[in-house]
Amino acid sequence: MDCLRSFNFTIANQSNYGAAQGFLYWQIGTQHFWTLDTSGIGGSSTYNVQGFKNINIFRIEISGDVNSSPQVAPFQCIVQNWNFNLQVVGQNSQSTGNVLAAPNNFGMVSESLNPTFRLSKFQNSVDFESPIQSATQIRVVNFFADGIANQTILSAQIGYVVNVTVFYKYEGE
Repeated sequence: MDCLRSFNFTIANQSNYGAAQGFLYWQIGTQHFWTLDTSGIGGSSTYNVQGFKNINIFRIEISGDVNSSPQVAPFQCIVQNWNFNLQVVGQNSQSTGNVLAAPNNFGMVSESLNPTFRLSKFQNSVDFESPIQSATQIRVVNFFADGIANQTILSAQIGYVVNVTVFYKYEGE
């Protein structure tokens, strides 16, 4: 893996997330809790790999920050955890088996095409011994965050600046 190339892209946003964007609030005694899951609202961002060859992806990592903006006092909160779902449009390495149809109590699936990975504050990279082959796009398909101490029950002001680094080789190298 010493001959890998890399490229970066950044995802950045500052928004006031309410119920329509997946914000949920609850209170136990004097403690305030919240969670945000944008998976139900659709939408994504896509990075198109361009050039005369597709790429084989060996590693993806993220770094950055997700927090509440201090300039928007009524909607401040404390972000404790966050993650982004990244989908690679490509082919996963060939599996040596298949998923048994029943029983399948945990809903196991085999993602041979377009695998999705959740990278987070606490799990910020994923490595592949066998690369994802023929990758043409990388999509950010979901944002999740949770925390405490939100100032309102209606919404939370959350901002992020996160850098995504992709380590790859061109197909055929």
